[in-house]
Amino acid sequence: MRILRIVSTTLMFMGLLTCEPRNKKEYQTPSISFFYWKSTFSLNKTTEKWLDSIPVKKIYVRFFDVDFDKQKGPFPVAPLVGLPQNLPFIVTPVVFITNETFLNIKKEKDLQDLADKVAEKIGLSAQNLRVNEWLIDCDWSGKTRAPYFKFLSKLKEKAHLKNITLMATIRLDQYKNYKSTGVPPVKKGLLMAYNMGELSKWETTNSILNEEDAAMYLQNPTAYTIPLSLGLPFYQWGVVFRDFKLVRLINGLDQMELTDTVRFKQMGENRYEIQKSTFLNGAYLYQGDKIRLEKIDSSDLLHMVNLLKGWKLKNQGEEMVFFHLNEEIINSSNQTFFKSFSQKVSIEPIE
Repeated sequence: MRILRIVSTTLMFMGLLTCEPRNKKEYQTPSISFFYWKSTFSLNKTTEKWLDSIPVKKIYVRFFDVDFDKQKGPFPVAPLVGLPQNLPFIVTPVVFITNETFLNIKKEKDLQDLADKVAEKIGLSAQNLRVNEWLIDCDWSGKTRAPYFKFLSKLKEKAHLKNITLMATIRLDQYKNYKSTGVPPVKKGLLMAYNMGELSKWETTNSILNEEDAAMYLQNPTAYTIPLSLGLPFYQWGVVFRDFKLVRLINGLDQMELTDTVRFKQMGENRYEIQKSTFLNGAYLYQGDKIRLEKIDSSDLLHMVNLLKGWKLKNQGEEMVFFHLNEEIINSSNQTFFKSFSQKVSIEPIE
């Protein structure tokens, strides 16, 4: 997720299905998990209690990224610091690997070396944690599919020796075009059901999640060949344009921060123009810049769920993973929503 690099979805319920025992249909209620996507780990007691009340049994924690340098080769980027060894949750380590890495690493021995190093670094960072899975996040392309899949096969062998299940993220286009993009050689996948729209186009209403874009990816849903959990968004940001070109994202930006009419002029629903050059959440914006606010709230998610309930999806996921855990969602209203969400999205199984 790196935002990202993490609601697109339609599969949403690809996976929440069970078989029909005798004459009684059972409904599957998915478990709720969260991503933790920061470079410094900090989870206070208030947050722990909030998670426990939902309840959340597992969190997906970004351990480090991997990028490529011509001199250094593949190297870790922004490793997580401050991770305690006594967390009251199951932890799934997440490693984001750039597509550039697999454009440059294709030899068998180099892929094996990368798998060895990734496994070793995860293992050292996850000592004394309850870990059952590793998740690899990579937006692979046609050019990198072969080396990336080979890397996954080698890493899966390393994980198997530790009784670890290897997972990989799946983007919506990779799900839709799986016959051409291939299915990663892992035990499970995580469908990234968000960031589905055209982020860089000013005309876009909401690039995080919307029905029309979701339908484009799942007009003819078919069974994916590995079980899939569902990644959903629960975040907001401001998309900044200059001369109608995307220049930056301001994470967590809220409408209340744009009420100063001296600096900001509302152009329409969730659209603003900078009236006076100014700093905003650490970013310097120029007069004439424009902002499109995008956010996902509980009503958006439930509306999408209701849409997806009518789609007969045959995958077997049992989990929804929300991106991402931050201070903005730690409140009583969202606590109530997440506590009831599993029941609201229970799906009738299909035969």
